[in-house]
Amino acid sequence: KKITFIGHRGSLLGVENTAEAFINGATHYGYQGLECDVKTTVDSQLVCWHDDHLERGGIDSLTIPTMTLAELQALTLHQTRKDVAYTAAICTVDEYLAICAKYDVFPVVELKWAIGINNNDMTLFPQLYALLEKHDLVDKAVILTSMQKSLEYIRTHYPQLQCQYLRQTVKDEDVQWCHDWKANISIQHANINEALVKQCDSLGVQVAAWTVNSDSIYNRLVDLGCDFVTTDYLEVK
Repeated sequence: KKITFIGHRGSLLGVENTAEAFINGATHYGYQGLECDVKTTVDSQLVCWHDDHLERGGIDSLTIPTMTLAELQALTLHQTRKDVAYTAAICTVDEYLAICAKYDVFPVVELKWAIGINNNDMTLFPQLYALLEKHDLVDKAVILTSMQKSLEYIRTHYPQLQCQYLRQTVKDEDVQWCHDWKANISIQHANINEALVKQCDSLGVQVAAWTVNSDSIYNRLVDLGCDFVTTDYLEVK
């Protein structure tokens, strides 16, 4: 079985979660999917970034939930990866989806706890869905999150979307929940074993592994029968 490759926060080539990393994930590495993380600004705009704070981008004192999109876009993010220094501007979810559409890759949209997108409040999710519609990606997109209630909301209101339940470790009830709610599962690679994959297969649940950056780990996951791997820089096999 051939594994589908997903670029983790785009790829290693560029500030993570920014346009350069996404474009290089599609063009340099040829990944079939590109993963991003979603946060929301104080003026309810959706941007790609892993944390509320901007420390990964070399800025210590500012946080996304307290800033407008215009204020964020005025900043220059800095990140050194594998001894290469990159700079970038913040990438909006709209821009990220435009890249996915242009290069014919599927978006894997990871929902972090954010204003209007969390277990207790999904009022901004329709805005995200409208962006998927705008870029004709509803049928391709995967919504990934560890927030179970958010996935139940999406399954109930947007049943056409593909969903993945993000887990570090997995219990039997997690796999059963995925079956019941028609979601696949995304697991930290070290916690995937043969019995787990067989259990998922028996319930029709596909298995994604994160974050896989060595050939030996990748080969183990191939042997186990995983369906997806998320990677920063592995070459597509």
